[in-house]
Amino acid sequence: MKKPNFQASGFGLRSFQTTIGEEVSLEGVGLHGGTKVRLAFRPAPANVGIRFLRVDLPGQPMIPANIDFISTTLRGTTLELGEVKVHTVEHLLSAAAGLGIDNLDIALDAGEPPAMDGSALPFTQALLKAGLREWKDHPRRYLQFMEEVRYESENSLYRISPASRFEICVVYQNAHPLVGSQRFETVPDPDRYLSEVAAARTFCFEEEIPWLRNQGLGRGGSLDNTVVIGKDKIQCRPQGLRFSNEFVRHKLLDLMGDLALLGRGFRAVRLEATRPGHKHNIAFAKMLAAAAQKARAVAVKN
Repeated sequence: MKKPNFQASGFGLRSFQTTIGEEVSLEGVGLHGGTKVRLAFRPAPANVGIRFLRVDLPGQPMIPANIDFISTTLRGTTLELGEVKVHTVEHLLSAAAGLGIDNLDIALDAGEPPAMDGSALPFTQALLKAGLREWKDHPRRYLQFMEEVRYESENSLYRISPASRFEICVVYQNAHPLVGSQRFETVPDPDRYLSEVAAARTFCFEEEIPWLRNQGLGRGGSLDNTVVIGKDKIQCRPQGLRFSNEFVRHKLLDLMGDLALLGRGFRAVRLEATRPGHKHNIAFAKMLAAAAQKARAVAVKN
């Protein structure tokens, strides 16, 4: 696997904003819509963040990758601005966050990125192929919390607290005998993201498939891009899990993608999530945004 072409001692610790060096494209089928789609990653100026462009629509409308534009979180995170939508953005955003890319334009000729193999790995490989470029005159923007922020709802629990570096710990629990309780902890710098997180694939339970199809979801799903957990066996192509705890690693991948909608990296915090999912990821992200805004207001006042 190609390694990053920059030095990094930890995710979120680089001093300057980044984008990619040149345009690079991918093609595939959307996981839920089942539509063929071409995606192009394009360099973007400093301070614009990540933006989605619907090049198949008149005027090529743009949607910022920002929590203010989230419309739904049903089996994926959807952005919406006016009548324009982009579905299932979390894997792309996770790849960008994992590599520490701050500014990026993502052009799509359909309403959903290609599923590829169901992980973030093809996106990270494409971004690395494009090369990374630093904006030396634009400092990177971070979120750092000096006090604990805690979110708890239904069976999900999230907590962020001060630490010496950025760390993530995720726990995924399910009563299914092939899943059980899985825990994964990492310091997600680019090298570790590539080797430990990016390749973890999306998954579903076999019993969910009829419901998903009735909801108009999973139309592009197959064993080539989804791990299916059956009653007594796990199915995917090629056969076999990539990690013994691939499910919790994918939950961490999704969490990083959803939190990327905050538009900032993290610095010197420990993030813990138990039984995360898109709905609660986004609720927690909004809580973090409010806490950060309050902290800035207090700092200005003082």
